[in-house]
Amino acid sequence: MSASGSGGRVLRFPLARTRPGGPAAADLGPSRLARSIGLPRHQLTGHWCSRCRGIWYGYPLEVECPVCGNRRG
Repeated sequence: MSASGSGGRVLRFPLARTRPGGPAAADLGPSRLARSIGLPRHQLTGHWCSRCRGIWYGYPLEVECPVCGNRRG
């Protein structure tokens, strides 16, 4: 199906857990480990913090938000 087949409308992804819209996510910055090693942001993975309502950047196996310490996403 081509993009023009949808009539130019934005279609909601059927398996999305959240709805688009609302305030933009905060940029919480890189983790302490990522800063200490000095890797550029494009080599890091974004992680969601539900407590801060923002995205922080680190290695794929890191789980702790650098702002609040939340470990549950």
